[in-house]
Amino acid sequence: MNKKKIIWIIIAAIIIVPIVFNKIMSVIGAKMAAEAQKRPTQVEIAYTTEKEIYPQTESVGRIEAKYSVDVVARINGWLQKRYFKEGAFVKKGQTLFLIQPNEYAIAVQQAQAAVNQSQAALVNSEKELVRARELVKNDFVSKSYYDNALATRDQNKAALDVNRANLAAAKLNLSYTKIVSPVDGKVGKILITEGNLVNPQSGALTKIVSTSPIYAYFTIKSEDYVKYMKNTADAGKDALSGMDVTIKLSDGSEYKEKGKLEFVNNEVDPTAGTISLRATFVNKDNVLVPGDFVNVTATSKKPVSVVLVPQVAVSDSTNGTYVWVIDENKQAQQRFVKIDKQEGDSWVVLEGLKPNEMVIKSGFQRLRPGSPVTYEEVKVNNEKDSK
Repeated sequence: MNKKKIIWIIIAAIIIVPIVFNKIMSVIGAKMAAEAQKRPTQVEIAYTTEKEIYPQTESVGRIEAKYSVDVVARINGWLQKRYFKEGAFVKKGQTLFLIQPNEYAIAVQQAQAAVNQSQAALVNSEKELVRARELVKNDFVSKSYYDNALATRDQNKAALDVNRANLAAAKLNLSYTKIVSPVDGKVGKILITEGNLVNPQSGALTKIVSTSPIYAYFTIKSEDYVKYMKNTADAGKDALSGMDVTIKLSDGSEYKEKGKLEFVNNEVDPTAGTISLRATFVNKDNVLVPGDFVNVTATSKKPVSVVLVPQVAVSDSTNGTYVWVIDENKQAQQRFVKIDKQEGDSWVVLEGLKPNEMVIKSGFQRLRPGSPVTYEEVKVNNEKDSK
């Protein structure tokens, strides 16, 4: 055999031997994988449970005053004096500002004088009417004389009514020189100071907001609202009275008073898919300040029965949320589920699981649908046995 043939044989061997070796190893690997697939995988399991919970929703809310009033001038005049301290609490009817009253007091005097004059004229015309009636009765004067006396009396009576109305208007304007608080509340900063000429178009002199009771506006998802209403359908139109409302302040602390839900909007916001609600809180300590943001929790007073699954048993994929369950043949099966809110260390299950089903909580990383498994069963009463 010449050297050339020997070289070609060596080259062929170098090429063929690795291919054959890889083929043999792949066959061996496939057999090993098949054998491994037949061997049960050791996993840990848990049971789904059924529990009664009180449905609740959490959202960001905003505190608003029940009354928010811009204090404005109702007449023209010079702002002469103010009677309060900025940021103080004021009572309904308390005097806040004084508009210079001189010209309005004079107007009242003039209107009173006109009323007095009209009253005197009316008294005189009524006397004339009585005399005319007697004269006509005795045919001493013509009927037209009586008609004129009657017309004069009626004119003086109408003039008196007009002057009395003018007097009432003058007194009302005079009362407007004292600007009083329309509500109990906390007054803000002064926006127009003394010495300025003010009128109804001048804008707010200051602003007052009521402090107690106070509102907390918040929203819930429309589907949560529907579920809640279905859960409390037997309560009728007053179903929402069966909801407790609590809030956490901006510093993270929980407000000591519970709110009373008293308003639900009549439509869903189509852009956010939420519905607006309002709860009323007692605010004796004035901790709640209008405009502040708070975390609102609304909890139903009526419990519902739900299925719970441990959080560690739930996984996510591009196709959705799923768990591994064990069927009657002790094989692992992947099942997609729909979960809702967290309840302790579990998820509330909306769809896909029933109470007392076995789910795998660890050891499922290498499982495929139909993989055999072995596990140590932990019963609900905490008794253990090997299976």
